[in-house]
Amino acid sequence: MIDTLKDALQITLKKWPVLLLMYLLSLILAVFPVANFSSLLSELAGNSADLEGLVQGFDYTLFSDFVRGNGRLLSPAFAVMFFFGFLGSVVYAFLSGGTIAELSEKRKPFSFKFFFTQCWKVFGKYFLVLLLTGVLLFVFFLVSGLFYFIFILIAEGSSERGYVLWLLIPTILLLVLMSYGLVISFYTKVIIYRESRLGTGEAFWKAFAYVFKNPKTLGMFWLITLVGIILSGVYLLIDETIGMSSSPLIWVMVAIQQAFIITRMLLKNWNYAAAIDYFEEHPVLLFKEPLVKPESQIKEGAESETEENIEENEQPNEESETESKEEN
Repeated sequence: MIDTLKDALQITLKKWPVLLLMYLLSLILAVFPVANFSSLLSELAGNSADLEGLVQGFDYTLFSDFVRGNGRLLSPAFAVMFFFGFLGSVVYAFLSGGTIAELSEKRKPFSFKFFFTQCWKVFGKYFLVLLLTGVLLFVFFLVSGLFYFIFILIAEGSSERGYVLWLLIPTILLLVLMSYGLVISFYTKVIIYRESRLGTGEAFWKAFAYVFKNPKTLGMFWLITLVGIILSGVYLLIDETIGMSSSPLIWVMVAIQQAFIITRMLLKNWNYAAAIDYFEEHPVLLFKEPLVKPESQIKEGAESETEENIEENEQPNEESETESKEEN
């Protein structure tokens, strides 16, 4: 498993143009909603003292008061951010087609034409994978919510520590189910790329069964996620150490933030590359060919049937000739 992750990371770094392309497109998508939100905050700066406090340091009480006091003005900005967030998911679904194709073709150099051709080729199926994954994650969330409700009833009357311990079980279940759903989406895309004759639903079901039978796929996802958690901790530590008390430090933190965004995209591509490598190491039959006789066998069968018919037709003629001779 570790060797697979190492090889997958090498391929991901080797295909750095894919990472750069994804980052540039995400930056373009983020420009409008961020600019819109920042301009709105600038308008509200003169009417709210909470904003100055939020810039100096995040405080949930100040944040909730600020949002509650300016909810009507902030609602359109939040709607724009939600729309662009969904649009970003669609764009990532589009780009994942080219990403998986490039990561699968390990020996070939990066090609813009090949990348975007593959993006367009599987976009319809990958968009359906996005919708199916969303539905599956929602179902898993409801299941976990049911377990939360059950364990809250069990923990009723316990101490604060008891509540935490009882709720730890459904929390672990929620994390496992959510990671399971995400890993299924990775392998569904890999399966669709390897066997284009499969429908989206059939590929999704095959990925569901494949991940269930190969728990190492979840283990690789958790290890990559652990790397992401460690990097997030490093980012928060740097943010706490540097702060944003002056303009130069603000620009430094912006640069560090962008590097962290690129790292998150690297981790996502790493997951794709790991899924590709693991599936190559542990393949399964994806498409069963229909039982059709080869053309040569069909011709031979037709010729044999013709010969049999000729022999059957000749036998009565010979018998009739013998009978006529006896009568004479």
